[in-house]
Amino acid sequence: MNDLVALAVIAFGLGIARWRFHARLPVAAVAVVDWAMSIIAAFGLTIVVVTVLELFLPSLPRFSIVPIYAVMYILISAAIRSVQRRTSVLVPGRDDEPDLVFPGLLPIAGPIGRFGPYGLMATFYSSQLLCLLNPFQLVELVQQVIGNADLVGREKRSGDDGRGYRTRVTYTLPFDGEWFVASGGATPKTSHSWDILGQRFALDFVQVNDFFRTHTGRGTKADEYLCYGREIHAAADGSVVAVEGRVRQAFLGWGLCDFTASSFVGNHVLVKHAEGEFALYAHLVRGSIAVTPGDRVERGQVLGLCGHTGHSTEPHLHFHLQDSADLFRGMGLPVRFSHLLVDGQAGTGVLLRAGNRVRSQFRS
Repeated sequence: MNDLVALAVIAFGLGIARWRFHARLPVAAVAVVDWAMSIIAAFGLTIVVVTVLELFLPSLPRFSIVPIYAVMYILISAAIRSVQRRTSVLVPGRDDEPDLVFPGLLPIAGPIGRFGPYGLMATFYSSQLLCLLNPFQLVELVQQVIGNADLVGREKRSGDDGRGYRTRVTYTLPFDGEWFVASGGATPKTSHSWDILGQRFALDFVQVNDFFRTHTGRGTKADEYLCYGREIHAAADGSVVAVEGRVRQAFLGWGLCDFTASSFVGNHVLVKHAEGEFALYAHLVRGSIAVTPGDRVERGQVLGLCGHTGHSTEPHLHFHLQDSADLFRGMGLPVRFSHLLVDGQAGTGVLLRAGNRVRSQFRS
């Protein structure tokens, strides 16, 4: 146990140091620190997983530690890359878009924010391991892994990463008022989840104040968040394909993944807006969804309220477009929004990215 605590302290210390001093370090040094964190954190998580498994499987073969470690290393490396893409650190081969004036990373919400992005990552991904004990989420995780493997094969066969796709219909922002793109973009550096192809072009929207804070108070109550309870609208005409509205609110403010939820997607609405274009509106407030499967919806119609359910770090709207009604087998598609202001400038056919302030100009 002492060894495990020491590993956790070392990995956490490296993460804090990297977050605090990355601007002063050479790119090579940052890469070495990330590599060291991946190895140490993966080893520590492997010990935790093996210890838990041995409680249920006393005869667990010793060689099983190798594949478990490999999985932990892959997950940790992916998590670090995800955080890295959201920082202004230059990543060789990935820095394919200039930074905005916004530094690329929102202040972390809630009390966990004092530990920075790596503190949030460590807490969120560590608690995410408990999802393996939740049969509902375990099934979804298996579906996602299998579906993503199929999508990777499709991409390799086509040689197309999807960035050139043009939608069949015009999309407008799914809300009123000014919102902020907290995560997402159409390049490897800015992508919400470039390696999870269904969510490659996903966007996370929040509301912020002049200091880029997303909440008042400590950030441990849902109604302290500026976007919580705001109406979410259909981004185009369409028909409702699927609805989930029973998931309770997730843990809030401390960076914990909701491993108890019946679905890691949270409450959501899936709408078919055109042939091969299905939009997911996710993390909605429990009981707020105003449509049912089979309903026809018009652009601007209220679907539900912005909330904090499923695997959500704070109240926000997760929006993405995919080419299938199957949440785990649909290829992500880029969305160019029209009738909006982007950073104060009128735009049409705009690909949004993290750091944009946006406001809909659509009038029904």
